[in-house]
Amino acid sequence: VIRDILNEGGYTGIIHAVGLLFDGTSGLTQFNRLASGSGSQPGASDTYDEVTRITAFNAIDAAEDYVRANPTMRPLPFVFSSAAEAGWAEQRAGQFVESRLTPGWMKRYLEAKRAVESRLIDAGRSPGLIRAVIFRSSLIYSLDKVASLPATSAFFLGNRIGLPFVDRPVTVQALSSAMLKSINQAKISGIQKFSDVDRLSR
Repeated sequence: VIRDILNEGGYTGIIHAVGLLFDGTSGLTQFNRLASGSGSQPGASDTYDEVTRITAFNAIDAAEDYVRANPTMRPLPFVFSSAAEAGWAEQRAGQFVESRLTPGWMKRYLEAKRAVESRLIDAGRSPGLIRAVIFRSSLIYSLDKVASLPATSAFFLGNRIGLPFVDRPVTVQALSSAMLKSINQAKISGIQKFSDVDRLSR
């Protein structure tokens, strides 16, 4: 299906923003109504691996095939919505939180995000068919979703007092604006954090 869409032509970039916070095996699917901007409810068989990793891998494969057939598009921007917590492995405090305090569902969530990040970075290096842009956002919120504000406020506070494993939340409007702008700026690639979202969305 992705290949069929790309074959229509005229595309200048791809954004993968498919995901879910609580998968079908987390036991917390009922809370997706609060965590999801669309209020989506995953099925019992929906897993992080299927919803995040497999869909992203399929899209990356299709993007590479598209560029091989249309070499003037090289490198094609591919933007992925990852998670700030995927960077925990790169900091001591984050490593502690992940190994000692993180529940199993969250570890599976991060495993899927990191797998896509790794696949994208490798694709960007060789054969260089795509330009990987990875947005590591923490909580994504919108002011019109009142139910999400308590959790968002806690993350704002954690970041403000300097907890190294807590990134400041970003609005869905700022993130989407930053993603779109990153497609048109060839110098932007690799990991983008909340400060990059602020800069790009201005």
